[in-house]
Amino acid sequence: MRTRTFGSPLGVHLDRFLSHKRSLGFAYRNETWLIGELDRLAMGEAADAVLGEAFVRRFVSNATRASRSHRLTLVRQLGRFLAVEEPRTFVAPRRFLGVRRLKPVVHVLSREEAGRFFEACDRLPASARSPHRSLIHGTALRTLLLTGMRRGEVLDLREQDVDLDDGVLFVRRGKFGKSRHVPIAADLVDTLRAYRDALSVHFPGRTQCAPFFPGPNGMRACEPTCLYRSFRQVLALLGIAHSNRGDGPRLHDLRHTFAGLRLLTWYEQGADLNAKLPLLATYLGHVGIETCQVYLHMTRDLVGEVTRRFEQRFGDIITAEVAP
Repeated sequence: MRTRTFGSPLGVHLDRFLSHKRSLGFAYRNETWLIGELDRLAMGEAADAVLGEAFVRRFVSNATRASRSHRLTLVRQLGRFLAVEEPRTFVAPRRFLGVRRLKPVVHVLSREEAGRFFEACDRLPASARSPHRSLIHGTALRTLLLTGMRRGEVLDLREQDVDLDDGVLFVRRGKFGKSRHVPIAADLVDTLRAYRDALSVHFPGRTQCAPFFPGPNGMRACEPTCLYRSFRQVLALLGIAHSNRGDGPRLHDLRHTFAGLRLLTWYEQGADLNAKLPLLATYLGHVGIETCQVYLHMTRDLVGEVTRRFEQRFGDIITAEVAP
């Protein structure tokens, strides 16, 4: 990836910081845009390129409530990086300006909602700017839910990464720079094969390096913000209320839903979850089972199955109290 050149007095240090993070395996896609905003804000600063408290205060404050914690995390990491060489650097404290990192409320779709989600994906309305929205965005959203892949992993797929003969998707340099193969079910293979055939009609002459989920011009990958807007439309078709951006439901909740429904299926099958959870962690691209546990939620479907199995096993021992 080409190194971006920043133009403010802090520009040289921002380039170094970005290169440092990527050398550690961080993709830093969204952060790159945010660093660019920091660079633009620093354009009016004095020639002395020092990260000062007043500047950090403006950068963190110039955001919505939902995004301030993300800005603070970024500028804290930048401050610690620069303070090694420049002791005048201001390293913001963890609770600077009273900002607290709020845990998002995760919306895990039930099985019934997941079924209607797929139907809604097929009913996405086209627009003059995105005439193939239902085909491209609908299939991308379906892939997110059926594989549990991260948004960036799906949108970064190229034609050469989608092997429908063996039913495998290849993730190149996912989170922390890890690559992996993602096996997919037969029904998704059929969906992606039909999608590929339809896409080749709208965009003939596609190469192996072409994005599997392209934008309107067929040359560049679909933009995350465009897919997010389509996700909002699908939720509206489902009748699921959406809060402000950052409050959810989020695209990332489809990954939580995949993990939750997979856990439910294994529970119904009587599988040994101690043996299955490491497999789920590997499939999702986690470094360990501890990270995977974040995605395991006690949904209404799962509570019902747990209750049923509990009664089946212990129903003859635990009985209702009989009133005198």
